[in-house]
Amino acid sequence: MVDVIPLGVGFYSRAEAARLLKVTPTRLNRWIRGYTYKLRQEGESYTKRQKSPLVHVVLPTIENVLALSFVELIELRVIKAFTDRGLPLQRIRVAAERAINLFQTLHPFASKRVFTDGELVFAEFGDSQKRDLPDVIELTKGKHLQIHSGVLLEGYLDEVSFNQKTLLADRWWPLSKDFPVVLDPKIAFGAPVIEGTATRTEVIAGTARAMSTDAAANLYQLQKRQVEAAVQFEDLLAAA
Repeated sequence: MVDVIPLGVGFYSRAEAARLLKVTPTRLNRWIRGYTYKLRQEGESYTKRQKSPLVHVVLPTIENVLALSFVELIELRVIKAFTDRGLPLQRIRVAAERAINLFQTLHPFASKRVFTDGELVFAEFGDSQKRDLPDVIELTKGKHLQIHSGVLLEGYLDEVSFNQKTLLADRWWPLSKDFPVVLDPKIAFGAPVIEGTATRTEVIAGTARAMSTDAAANLYQLQKRQVEAAVQFEDLLAAA
């Protein structure tokens, strides 16, 4: 039986996900595959320990290619934000495990409840006395935990929309909703497209560079500003 990728969930190779998130493939691999490390014992002996993945990948592996879905891409976006703020992977891992049980979902970091709910998984992280809102996240076993998303996740509401029924992310505007580039798993397998169209930014930008902005606009029936947005977006990815 041949595995088939279901429609409407998005499809991203590890290389493509790394490109969109602006992280190295090695770093991404640690998050989705886990990693091993050596723990020193007495004397000169070492023992190997295994760390589990931070994200549950549910799409089938086809011809040895590991693919990521849209909600997994969004989870990785949140994990990147946590690590960029200095949060250790082990603390993120524990938070994910607790959130999976509380939310009853394999994708807790793509859940609207992580972004907006006031009484669930996380407690504040960092010195809250130095800012109006704490960042996140201090997860201590055995204590009542709260989320105070503060300045860290609050801004992501300008990037992501959520399905009203599942409460999972369903669209992502990587440069904010004011910029007309969106990733929608129901369109072009989740590739970046110009909002309101099914035309990939990569294709538009390639045509504009090979021909001209006006030629690309005429060919794909876009406005000139939409073509310029596609080129700008692809340039930003290339520069990362």
